[in-house]
Amino acid sequence: MTSFELSFESTKRFHRVAVGFGVTYTSDHSALDAILPDGYATDKSKDAVVMFEVMELRKLPWLRGRGYNTWGVYVANVVCSRTKKPYTGSYMAVLFDSFTDPITTGREELGFSKLWAELPDGLIEGTNRTHTASWFGEEFMRLELSGLVDKPVEEAPAHHPRAWTHPTQTGILHHRYVPTVGQPGQHDASYTTWCPPPPGKPPVIAYQTVEKTDLSKVKLDIFEKSWEELPTLWNVVKGLKSLPRKELLEVAVQTFRGASDLITNQKVE
Repeated sequence: MTSFELSFESTKRFHRVAVGFGVTYTSDHSALDAILPDGYATDKSKDAVVMFEVMELRKLPWLRGRGYNTWGVYVANVVCSRTKKPYTGSYMAVLFDSFTDPITTGREELGFSKLWAELPDGLIEGTNRTHTASWFGEEFMRLELSGLVDKPVEEAPAHHPRAWTHPTQTGILHHRYVPTVGQPGQHDASYTTWCPPPPGKPPVIAYQTVEKTDLSKVKLDIFEKSWEELPTLWNVVKGLKSLPRKELLEVAVQTFRGASDLITNQKVE
Protein backbone atom coordinates (compact mmCIF):
# COMPACT_ATOMS: atom_id res chain seq x y z
CA MET A 1 0.00 0.00 0.00
CA THR A 2 1.42 3.40 -0.96
CA SER A 3 1.81 6.39 1.31
CA PHE A 4 -0.75 8.20 -0.85
CA GLU A 5 -3.35 5.59 -0.05
CA LEU A 6 -2.63 5.92 3.67
CA SER A 7 -3.20 9.66 3.76
CA PHE A 8 -6.68 10.40 2.49
CA GLU A 9 -7.25 13.34 4.87
CA SER A 10 -4.25 15.25 3.54
CA THR A 11 -4.92 14.50 -0.14
CA LYS A 12 -8.38 16.12 -0.04
CA ARG A 13 -9.46 13.38 -2.42
CA PHE A 14 -12.56 12.78 -0.32
CA HIS A 15 -14.51 15.31 1.72
CA ARG A 16 -16.71 14.44 4.65
CA VAL A 17 -20.37 15.06 3.91
CA ALA A 18 -22.78 14.61 6.78
CA VAL A 19 -26.57 14.87 6.81
CA GLY A 20 -28.12 15.08 10.27
CA PHE A 21 -31.76 14.48 11.17
CA GLY A 22 -32.50 15.53 14.73
CA VAL A 23 -35.63 15.67 16.85
CA THR A 24 -35.45 17.14 20.34
CA TYR A 25 -38.01 16.77 23.12
CA THR A 26 -38.53 17.94 26.66
CA SER A 27 -38.47 14.99 29.02
CA ASP A 28 -38.34 14.21 32.75
CA HIS A 29 -35.35 14.79 35.02
CA SER A 30 -35.79 11.63 37.07
CA ALA A 31 -36.22 9.44 33.99
CA LEU A 32 -33.10 10.87 32.33
CA ASP A 33 -31.07 10.60 35.53
CA ALA A 34 -32.05 6.92 35.79
CA ILE A 35 -30.06 6.05 32.66
CA LEU A 36 -26.97 8.07 33.62
CA PRO A 37 -23.95 6.54 35.42
CA ASP A 38 -23.02 7.56 38.96
CA GLY A 39 -21.53 11.04 39.07
CA TYR A 40 -23.68 12.43 36.26
CA ALA A 41 -27.01 14.22 36.61
CA THR A 42 -29.24 16.58 34.67
CA ASP A 43 -29.14 20.23 35.70
CA LYS A 44 -32.38 20.73 37.62
CA SER A 45 -32.29 24.49 36.96
CA LYS A 46 -32.80 23.78 33.26
CA ASP A 47 -35.31 21.82 31.24
CA ALA A 48 -34.96 18.07 30.93
CA VAL A 49 -34.18 17.52 27.24
CA VAL A 50 -33.38 14.48 25.10
CA MET A 51 -32.34 14.40 21.43
CA PHE A 52 -32.56 11.59 18.89
CA GLU A 53 -30.20 12.21 15.98
CA VAL A 54 -29.71 10.22 12.79
CA MET A 55 -26.57 10.90 10.75
CA GLU A 56 -25.77 9.79 7.21
CA LEU A 57 -21.99 10.08 6.86
CA ARG A 58 -20.61 10.03 3.34
CA LYS A 59 -17.28 10.34 1.49
CA LEU A 60 -15.19 9.59 4.57
CA PRO A 61 -11.44 9.80 3.89
CA TRP A 62 -10.52 7.00 6.30
CA LEU A 63 -12.96 4.66 4.53
CA ARG A 64 -11.65 5.61 1.07
CA GLY A 65 -14.76 7.59 0.28
CA ARG A 66 -17.29 5.17 1.74
CA GLY A 67 -19.78 5.97 4.48
CA TYR A 68 -22.25 4.64 7.02
CA ASN A 69 -25.21 5.73 9.16
CA THR A 70 -25.58 6.40 12.88
CA TRP A 71 -28.40 6.97 15.35
CA GLY A 72 -27.46 8.65 18.61
CA VAL A 73 -29.42 9.48 21.74
CA TYR A 74 -28.17 12.44 23.79
CA VAL A 75 -29.28 13.72 27.19
CA ALA A 76 -28.90 17.50 27.33
CA ASN A 77 -27.86 19.72 30.24
CA VAL A 78 -25.88 17.02 32.04
CA VAL A 79 -23.37 17.96 34.74
CA CYS A 80 -20.47 15.65 35.62
CA SER A 81 -19.45 15.86 39.28
CA ARG A 82 -16.83 13.07 39.13
CA THR A 83 -14.11 15.36 37.80
CA LYS A 84 -12.09 18.03 39.61
CA LYS A 85 -13.45 20.56 37.18
CA PRO A 86 -17.20 20.25 36.56
CA TYR A 87 -18.17 19.55 32.96
CA THR A 88 -21.54 20.39 31.44
CA GLY A 89 -22.66 19.08 28.07
CA SER A 90 -24.79 16.54 26.24
CA TYR A 91 -24.34 12.99 27.50
CA MET A 92 -24.11 10.35 24.77
CA ALA A 93 -26.43 7.65 26.09
CA VAL A 94 -25.91 5.33 23.13
CA LEU A 95 -24.72 5.51 19.54
CA PHE A 96 -25.86 2.92 17.02
CA ASP A 97 -23.68 2.44 13.92
CA SER A 98 -24.49 0.52 10.75
CA PHE A 99 -20.91 -0.61 10.11
CA THR A 100 -18.46 -2.66 12.18
CA ASP A 101 -15.25 -0.72 11.55
CA PRO A 102 -16.39 2.58 13.14
CA ILE A 103 -17.87 0.63 16.04
CA THR A 104 -14.49 -0.98 16.73
CA THR A 105 -12.47 2.21 16.36
CA GLY A 106 -15.10 4.22 18.23
CA ARG A 107 -14.97 1.88 21.19
CA GLU A 108 -11.20 1.38 21.24
CA GLU A 109 -9.96 4.87 20.36
CA LEU A 110 -12.79 7.16 21.47
CA GLY A 111 -14.28 5.09 24.28
CA PHE A 112 -17.85 5.51 23.04
CA SER A 113 -20.59 2.99 23.80
CA LYS A 114 -21.33 2.08 20.20
CA LEU A 115 -23.68 -0.70 19.17
CA TRP A 116 -24.54 -2.24 15.83
CA ALA A 117 -27.92 -1.84 14.18
CA GLU A 118 -29.35 -1.98 10.70
CA LEU A 119 -29.74 1.68 9.74
CA PRO A 120 -30.77 1.86 6.09
CA ASP A 121 -30.61 5.15 4.22
CA GLY A 122 -33.68 7.27 4.82
CA LEU A 123 -36.71 6.59 2.64
CA ILE A 124 -37.50 9.85 0.84
CA GLU A 125 -40.95 10.43 -0.65
CA GLY A 126 -41.44 14.03 -1.70
CA THR A 127 -41.20 16.16 1.46
CA ASN A 128 -41.31 13.14 3.76
CA ARG A 129 -38.45 11.10 5.24
CA THR A 130 -38.52 7.84 7.20
CA HIS A 131 -35.60 6.38 9.15
CA THR A 132 -35.56 3.03 10.91
CA ALA A 133 -33.31 1.08 13.26
CA SER A 134 -33.50 -2.70 13.47
CA TRP A 135 -31.55 -5.80 14.48
CA PHE A 136 -31.69 -8.69 12.00
CA GLY A 137 -34.96 -7.33 10.67
CA GLU A 138 -36.50 -6.66 14.10
CA GLU A 139 -37.36 -2.95 13.97
CA PHE A 140 -37.05 -1.09 17.29
CA MET A 141 -37.00 2.60 16.29
CA ARG A 142 -38.71 4.58 13.55
CA LEU A 143 -38.57 8.30 12.83
CA GLU A 144 -41.03 9.84 10.37
CA LEU A 145 -40.63 13.45 9.25
CA SER A 146 -43.48 14.75 7.10
CA GLY A 147 -43.93 18.10 5.42
CA LEU A 148 -40.27 19.14 5.39
CA VAL A 149 -39.66 22.61 3.96
CA ASP A 150 -36.45 24.24 2.79
CA LYS A 151 -35.20 27.14 4.88
CA PRO A 152 -32.29 29.59 4.53
CA VAL A 153 -29.01 28.11 5.70
CA GLU A 154 -28.55 31.10 7.99
CA GLU A 155 -31.56 29.93 10.02
CA ALA A 156 -30.12 26.46 10.66
CA PRO A 157 -30.02 25.56 14.38
CA ALA A 158 -26.30 24.79 14.09
CA HIS A 159 -25.72 28.53 13.68
CA HIS A 160 -27.67 29.57 16.77
CA PRO A 161 -27.24 28.72 20.47
CA ARG A 162 -29.99 26.56 21.91
CA ALA A 163 -31.49 26.92 25.37
CA TRP A 164 -30.13 23.43 26.03
CA THR A 165 -26.75 21.79 25.43
CA HIS A 166 -26.05 20.25 22.04
CA PRO A 167 -23.26 17.78 21.14
CA THR A 168 -21.69 19.89 18.39
CA GLN A 169 -22.26 23.24 20.11
CA THR A 170 -21.37 22.61 23.73
CA GLY A 171 -19.55 19.26 23.76
CA ILE A 172 -20.16 15.58 24.46
CA LEU A 173 -19.91 13.90 27.86
CA HIS A 174 -19.49 10.15 28.07
CA HIS A 175 -18.31 7.46 30.47
CA ARG A 176 -15.84 4.85 29.33
CA TYR A 177 -16.16 1.48 31.02
CA VAL A 178 -13.93 -1.53 30.27
CA PRO A 179 -14.75 -4.73 32.21
CA THR A 180 -11.98 -6.95 33.54
CA VAL A 181 -11.65 -10.27 31.73
CA GLY A 182 -12.75 -13.20 33.89
CA GLN A 183 -13.83 -11.02 36.83
CA PRO A 184 -17.52 -10.11 36.52
CA GLY A 185 -18.35 -6.79 38.15
CA GLN A 186 -14.73 -5.57 38.04
CA HIS A 187 -13.29 -3.11 35.56
CA ASP A 188 -9.96 -2.15 34.02
CA ALA A 189 -11.18 1.35 33.19
CA SER A 190 -14.03 3.55 34.37
CA TYR A 191 -13.69 7.27 33.71
CA THR A 192 -15.24 10.38 32.18
CA THR A 193 -14.49 11.49 28.65
CA TRP A 194 -15.11 14.92 27.17
CA CYS A 195 -15.28 15.86 23.50
CA PRO A 196 -15.23 19.65 23.03
CA PRO A 197 -17.26 21.20 20.22
CA PRO A 198 -15.42 21.62 16.92
CA PRO A 199 -13.99 25.10 16.31
CA GLY A 200 -15.27 27.52 13.71
CA LYS A 201 -18.60 28.11 12.06
CA PRO A 202 -20.55 24.93 11.24
CA PRO A 203 -20.35 24.34 7.45
CA VAL A 204 -24.10 23.97 6.87
CA ILE A 205 -24.98 23.91 3.17
CA ALA A 206 -28.68 22.97 3.37
CA TYR A 207 -31.41 23.12 6.01
CA GLN A 208 -34.94 21.76 6.25
CA THR A 209 -37.46 21.69 9.06
CA VAL A 210 -41.14 21.15 9.78
CA GLU A 211 -43.32 24.20 10.37
CA LYS A 212 -44.56 24.60 13.94
CA THR A 213 -48.12 24.20 12.72
CA ASP A 214 -47.20 20.78 11.31
CA LEU A 215 -45.29 19.31 14.26
CA SER A 216 -47.99 16.69 14.68
CA LYS A 217 -46.65 15.15 11.46
CA VAL A 218 -43.39 14.26 13.20
CA LYS A 219 -43.49 10.77 14.67
CA LEU A 220 -40.85 8.91 16.67
CA ASP A 221 -41.69 5.36 17.71
CA ILE A 222 -39.63 3.14 20.00
CA PHE A 223 -40.80 -0.46 20.10
CA GLU A 224 -40.05 -2.40 23.27
CA LYS A 225 -38.96 -5.93 22.45
CA SER A 226 -38.41 -9.20 24.28
CA TRP A 227 -35.09 -10.95 24.85
CA GLU A 228 -36.07 -13.45 22.17
CA GLU A 229 -36.52 -10.62 19.66
CA LEU A 230 -33.50 -8.49 20.65
CA PRO A 231 -31.22 -10.73 22.74
CA THR A 232 -28.37 -8.18 22.94
CA LEU A 233 -30.35 -4.92 22.74
CA TRP A 234 -33.65 -5.47 24.51
CA ASN A 235 -32.52 -3.75 27.73
CA VAL A 236 -31.10 -0.77 25.83
CA VAL A 237 -34.31 -0.31 23.87
CA LYS A 238 -36.35 -0.68 27.06
CA GLY A 239 -34.34 2.14 28.62
CA LEU A 240 -34.91 4.40 25.61
CA LYS A 241 -38.61 3.55 25.59
CA SER A 242 -38.84 4.64 29.25
CA LEU A 243 -37.76 8.20 28.46
CA PRO A 244 -40.77 10.54 28.30
CA ARG A 245 -41.06 12.58 25.12
CA LYS A 246 -43.20 15.57 25.90
CA GLU A 247 -42.97 18.82 23.93
CA LEU A 248 -41.22 18.67 20.56
CA LEU A 249 -38.67 21.48 20.69
CA GLU A 250 -36.81 21.14 17.41
CA VAL A 251 -36.85 19.34 14.08
CA ALA A 252 -33.80 19.82 11.91
CA VAL A 253 -32.44 18.25 8.74
CA GLN A 254 -29.03 19.79 8.12
CA THR A 255 -26.44 18.96 5.47
CA PHE A 256 -22.83 19.76 6.35
CA ARG A 257 -19.78 20.17 4.16
CA GLY A 258 -17.46 18.34 6.51
CA ALA A 259 -17.94 16.81 9.94
CA SER A 260 -15.83 16.26 13.04
CA ASP A 261 -14.32 12.80 13.51
CA LEU A 262 -14.49 13.38 17.30
CA ILE A 263 -10.79 12.58 17.62
CA THR A 264 -10.52 15.40 20.19
CA ASN A 265 -12.38 13.24 22.71
CA GLN A 266 -10.22 12.98 25.84
CA LYS A 267 -10.03 11.42 29.27
CA VAL A 268 -10.72 14.06 31.93
CA GLU A 269 -10.92 12.00 35.11
